[in-house]
Amino acid sequence: MGMRFVAGQFLANPFEALGLEWQSIVLHLVSLVILTVGLYLLLFKPVKRMVRERQQKIKKIEQENADLNAEVKKMKESTQVVLSDAKKEAAVIHENAVCVANQKADDIVSEARRQAKSLVERTEKELEEERNGLQENITKQISEVSVTVAQKILRRDITAADDKKLIEESLERWSKE
Repeated sequence: MGMRFVAGQFLANPFEALGLEWQSIVLHLVSLVILTVGLYLLLFKPVKRMVRERQQKIKKIEQENADLNAEVKKMKESTQVVLSDAKKEAAVIHENAVCVANQKADDIVSEARRQAKSLVERTEKELEEERNGLQENITKQISEVSVTVAQKILRRDITAADDKKLIEESLERWSKE
């Protein structure tokens, strides 16, 4: 069928002039509305809900991260405080240990000095006793030698008084020398 365009007809029904019927246009419009509503219900709403849930999860995770960061910061600060306190305590312990060590060293030195002084005193006492013993021994030997020499010189026996006088004179002479 040939297409004939009649001016009045084109104005009365423009869709027919294009080869379209109004029922198919309405049917296409209804299909478009049904498709749009179906897509909205089947895709848009679930996707929108899923996006909203993801946003909530992200906000929740961000909040948890912020809380964890705050907790980590607090822990770091408390760790620094504990570490600082531990360092101070270690310094005090070290200082106390040094004081105790110095005190023990002083005690050991004073004990060693006391023992050395005691040893010196005992040694001096022993030397004094030995000197006195030697002096008595020398005096005895001198008196014996003096008596023997005097007996030979005098060729007679010497009395105790003579012996004492000779010993004293010899000792005086020797002590002067």
